[in-house]
Amino acid sequence: MNQIFRENLKYILAVLIVWAITFPWILRNRDTILAKITLTYNSFFGYPNPRIAHGLIAKGDAILDGRKEGGTNFLQNISQFFTSDENTKGTILPLDLALMEKSCLYFRSKEHVEDHFLELTWREKASEWGSPLFQRMAPQGELLLGPNPKDYWNSHIEAVLTALDYYKRALRFSGPELIAPKKIESVAWASCRPSEILLAYKTHMLETESYVLQKLTDLQKVPSGLSAVQKRSVVLSSIKRSDFSEVSANDYLESLLRQILLTGMKNFSPREMDDIYERILYFVGSDEKEYLKFKFRRAELYYQLGKEDNSYYQKATTEFKEASNIQLASELEDINLPALLVHEFEAKLKQADSYHKLKENSKSLVILDSLKSKLRNIDERSVGGKKDDILKAYHNLNRSVLRKLGRYEEADEIPFNE
Repeated sequence: MNQIFRENLKYILAVLIVWAITFPWILRNRDTILAKITLTYNSFFGYPNPRIAHGLIAKGDAILDGRKEGGTNFLQNISQFFTSDENTKGTILPLDLALMEKSCLYFRSKEHVEDHFLELTWREKASEWGSPLFQRMAPQGELLLGPNPKDYWNSHIEAVLTALDYYKRALRFSGPELIAPKKIESVAWASCRPSEILLAYKTHMLETESYVLQKLTDLQKVPSGLSAVQKRSVVLSSIKRSDFSEVSANDYLESLLRQILLTGMKNFSPREMDDIYERILYFVGSDEKEYLKFKFRRAELYYQLGKEDNSYYQKATTEFKEASNIQLASELEDINLPALLVHEFEAKLKQADSYHKLKENSKSLVILDSLKSKLRNIDERSVGGKKDDILKAYHNLNRSVLRKLGRYEEADEIPFNE
């Protein structure tokens, strides 16, 4: 061994020297290197590649299915979990992703509670921690207590994370298919990793756009010299028209909506959020009833950004004005007119508030005065009854604007108890 080592010493030293020199550069550029390796790997197998994606998803499904099923003896052993003492509870209960998600949410809500206060009572276990998977194990006429949620979650988390890893790997090959993001969502909540859902649907959105752009480029349907924004408009138009059978406009729109509705906007940067709203507004179009709702939400985003950059308040005034144009939706057959009138009032009120933030109080007062004749839209006759929060905001803003304009007597006449 020593002789072999001496004979190859110069090669070993050469490798060590090269490694010592290149290691800092590799460490600094590891993400770029891994990305290039992934691209090479994908191009070698073809991309997108549904066969590989479905194979990886099947492996993840098999892991989860194996945790949900068991033979008769297995179920008999499981029943011991509910009756044995703490020292003998080692049996793994069947997997129920909904129960794991509930457990995750329960302990997140108790982050600052002492451990001994987290122990569930028998009543809580019986009424809140049951599962359809456990009902078949209950002896007839006996009450079956649920598991300790923390122990139950820990007993399955390793398998769930393994399945999640397979689904994330499948996402690299699934292209415009929505199956992989949905699979990721099904286990991400249970594993206390909601950020994985945002990443999955955002990846699906970007991969769909990239796939369509490449298709259009190959067909020479993308004019040269277009900016990135213009290229995106061409791509969105193609997706909306369903130019390619493998790309579903409904799947793409669902991916956009999921990013906003299911993942919590706190995981977004404001710029990312605005990009999503822009795509959604393009898809729903001004002839859809959802258009006004998303216009209003985008205006609220600009209003929040105005706290850091005053120029966004000006954008908010424009968006709120467009969001208040209920004529775009008033002729739809299934529209709820009282709710639409409440929406109009609130949008105009927020527009006036944005002008107030810009210190353009005269413009704000014009809008507030126009709302006086529409107060009936948010009283007891409005949908869901009187809108106290909106009414209070209206009076507070009206009072503040009048005072800024030096009209103190009129401001003092506005009652505080409304």
